[in-house]
Amino acid sequence: MATKKRGDNPVKETIKAGAGVKGRGKSTRTPLTEKDVLDFVQQIVNVYETGEKEFFDLFSRDVSLFTISTPTRIDGRETYEHNFGPFFYNQKRRSIILSPEVKLLGPDAALIDFHNRILVQGISTNIRSTIVAARDSSGELKCVHMHNSPLTEAVAPPLAHTNLESLTLLEERVASASAMTGTPK
Repeated sequence: MATKKRGDNPVKETIKAGAGVKGRGKSTRTPLTEKDVLDFVQQIVNVYETGEKEFFDLFSRDVSLFTISTPTRIDGRETYEHNFGPFFYNQKRRSIILSPEVKLLGPDAALIDFHNRILVQGISTNIRSTIVAARDSSGELKCVHMHNSPLTEAVAPPLAHTNLESLTLLEERVASASAMTGTPK
């Protein structure tokens, strides 16, 4: 097992030489694990918080991104760095990942979604994030797609006091129907 260091986070990659094909020396990687993916997310957070240029190295060259600051999709790491870099470099920020969920998409790819609370210069922003990560040809995980959307309060009119009885009746009917049919799994 070979261990490489990138920043403060060790990136582990296990290679089995000659596995499966006799005499051809074919290499196979061990499948991604949830821990591998969560370590990758932590690596992103670490360089994001310090505003390091290495942040952009964690994205594939042809990454597609939806950010909260642009109305259209961003195509490519170079475009992302060119437009976001000047606001990003050497800017300290705090990022708190809440409720991460990993879905493995095979041995070399995963989808991660989470809430992210970001604090920059005393201003807090809450976003929902989804990342698709995949191993590149060298075996390193890269972000191949990221989608961020702002998490805002629900825009619903407050209930008038005259509707409370109707709401209570509706809630009771929904509860009764759910009890009879069960909760979907």
